[in-house]
Amino acid sequence: MLVMSALFISATFSNAADTQTVYNITGATAFRAAANLAIIDLLGGTGNVPYAYTGASLAASNRTIFKKTVVTNLPATGDTATTIVRASWSGSTQGILDLADQTVTVQFLKTTVTTTTAGTVNPGAAGDFETTNARFAFSDVDKLLSARPDSAIQGEGVGVVPFMFVAGESAPATVSNMTDQIHNTLWSTGSVPASFITGNPANAGFTILATGRNNGSGTRAAVLSETQYGSFTSVVQFNQTNDGTGVGGALTGTPTLYAPGGNGGGTSNSFVKDLLVRTSSPTHLSGNYAFVSYLTISDAVTATGYDQVSGNITLPTEGAKPMTYNGVRYSEQNVNNGSYTLWSYQQLYRAADSTPAEDTFATDLKNSIDNVLVPTIGLKVSGLQVERSGGDGGPVAPL
Repeated sequence: MLVMSALFISATFSNAADTQTVYNITGATAFRAAANLAIIDLLGGTGNVPYAYTGASLAASNRTIFKKTVVTNLPATGDTATTIVRASWSGSTQGILDLADQTVTVQFLKTTVTTTTAGTVNPGAAGDFETTNARFAFSDVDKLLSARPDSAIQGEGVGVVPFMFVAGESAPATVSNMTDQIHNTLWSTGSVPASFITGNPANAGFTILATGRNNGSGTRAAVLSETQYGSFTSVVQFNQTNDGTGVGGALTGTPTLYAPGGNGGGTSNSFVKDLLVRTSSPTHLSGNYAFVSYLTISDAVTATGYDQVSGNITLPTEGAKPMTYNGVRYSEQNVNNGSYTLWSYQQLYRAADSTPAEDTFATDLKNSIDNVLVPTIGLKVSGLQVERSGGDGGPVAPL
């Protein structure tokens, strides 16, 4: 009888069916911290969702995968349904391009990689990745500022993404405010004396270098629009030759710089952050130098230890310095009341031929985003007392 029972159990599990539904997301690195938390919230909450990621942390991940498995029949049958959500964070305008074309394949972690509720870090083996189409894309900017402005992809605002200008670790403490005029001069020339920012002639011997994202970045497009520089206008940026793409680790050693005139930039906000938090006086250049850039608020808080409530450095910090924008510091209150305008609406786009199941997933994900947004990663649209008209970089006015 015991033998028969064992054979019965074996046969039952051999006939068990596991159906899988996979949702593939790409796009904005600026919103990945919020998006990853929202996916966990949607699939069952912290501690209940097995996941894996590549990168220094989940908040700064480059590839993620989340799984939820439920029993769909009597437990004895073993029938299950697994929902898998995968993300490949590449940048807003690149994400829109990949989503709109549907012929461009995006690299995701395979559905078979090991996941745990504590998070499997850096699966990373060559066999752990596959390329396929994305069906959703987060973007810091409207598709009108992308390479596919006339695409039929469907989208809506699901949050507010604040940005902050950040001075590198080596910058004088008085490099503390960014204006539109300073920005447009710095990013059109690549460098300015620190005295141009501080107004103090004593800082004239210290040079500030512009760095930032590549031209596939919604963060870059949003900042260039807000400062009235022009989202498609070329910039002059200094960047590390290898920004860490494909390895997921923090930068080390002395920065190696592109020659002035480079329009390229980092492929991730976390890679730009890594450059800002390092001592940045290259030994092959004479004089004193430091980088300045823009970051999403989640990366800016990590880099600087900035507390949006008090405006002070109260959190663990990596050494970079927060900057005000046009004399106003970032805070939830200042965004909501319209005095701090360095932000954009976060868009969630889905494929033009999305299925009813994908439409439902998009709605459910939007609701989960509202559950997880906090001022260190993003803000709720419902909290705004103002609205931005005319697209990204347009005027902010009371509702």
